[in-house]
Amino acid sequence: MGKLVISASQFQSQVTDLLPCNKGRKSQLVYELLNCYSLLDQFDHVIAKPCCDKRELLRFHSESYINAVLDSKYDRLLPYDEDESSWSQLLEMTNDWSHRNDAQIATYWNTRTQLYEYFKGLTSRKRPAAEIEDVEKQRETDYKSFNLEGDCPIFSFLPMYCQVVTGATLRLADYIELDSHDDRTIAINWDGGRHHAMKKKASGFCYVNDIVLLIQKLRSKGFQKLTYVDFDLHHGDGVERAFQFSPKIQTISMHLFECGFFPTTGSLEDNKRGKNIANIPLAHGLDDAYLNEIVTKVVIPLIDRHFPQAIIVQCGGDGLMGDEYNEWQLTIRGLCENILKIVNNYKDCPIVLLGGGGYNATVMSRFYTYLTGKLIYPDFLQDEDIIIPEHRFIDAYHDEHYKFWAYEMEGSLLKKTLKNENKPEFINKVRNHYGICT
Repeated sequence: MGKLVISASQFQSQVTDLLPCNKGRKSQLVYELLNCYSLLDQFDHVIAKPCCDKRELLRFHSESYINAVLDSKYDRLLPYDEDESSWSQLLEMTNDWSHRNDAQIATYWNTRTQLYEYFKGLTSRKRPAAEIEDVEKQRETDYKSFNLEGDCPIFSFLPMYCQVVTGATLRLADYIELDSHDDRTIAINWDGGRHHAMKKKASGFCYVNDIVLLIQKLRSKGFQKLTYVDFDLHHGDGVERAFQFSPKIQTISMHLFECGFFPTTGSLEDNKRGKNIANIPLAHGLDDAYLNEIVTKVVIPLIDRHFPQAIIVQCGGDGLMGDEYNEWQLTIRGLCENILKIVNNYKDCPIVLLGGGGYNATVMSRFYTYLTGKLIYPDFLQDEDIIIPEHRFIDAYHDEHYKFWAYEMEGSLLKKTLKNENKPEFINKVRNHYGICT
């Protein structure tokens, strides 16, 4: 199998859950379920205190933009964001569980300010004394061009968030070496995969494009040919645009493509902009069987053609059953099978698995736990009726009756069946478009 590396910790998960669309819980539920099944114990290296500096961020992003998102005046509780209730919602659940079970909880930061104080100790950062400014006014003027509004608002401790989540991905590269072969590395950051961020602006809940920065770092280590594969419901536009004129970087994105659906890019014809761009625009209702055909007949042949030295996979879960988008009907097992097909098909090639979209936190915790488990144990969680083990966030699964496969079990009220609007003949159209003949 080679080396297994993951960036994951209580610290990282609480920082990641500062992101508004995480709703104060997504990353922490993932981290706790990984611990619940003792999966982190099986890794050769667990990165617990990730961070990156401005210099690393400037390897892709513009200095004016990075100055904006790292502005020290945002490393505090902002006037419109002082209510801790949404971010600390799991604290009450933790305290209740610990009292019921007479158990002690390891380090847990009760407030965002406490979390930031710990972060300062890691980085030796000294926040300069600054006068309090009218942040709302600043957002409306200087920062509008950076798209720091709408789905990418400025939030409390945004600089810390950007440095920790991006650092978690970049630190993985420290364990990846060229021509490792028998000792190839599989590296994971389930909090990464921010594929929409552009060079000079935020986009689609993404502030820093850790994927582009990771590819740049691997190139600096001697990797020349790399492949990026994106399973997210949304087109991986930020990564594609960054490397559209780089013949040695292949980008493959499978995504929903419908009129008006964000980011409205990624048509079959978009590959004309670059030699190694491959877009696979899909329709509503995508299921496991159709995705398997796409991966087997299109994605694998495209990767074979490029012959990469490393593969980065964005494992977005917003196409899963139970996700708030309700556009695709992939099962956890089906999506994982297709991701693992790539992992297992290129056994001499280092693999980086990153997170991505996914807006039902309990579904995402199951997905990333199952995918992590399958990398380690071939028979991980085979039982159809398995119950999620008791742990401090067990009450988060109450409405799903604590069943691991709650959204996929036959007869489950949570299982939704959609009409699959993807046509069999479209696969041949895609193959012909990309010149796949075998």
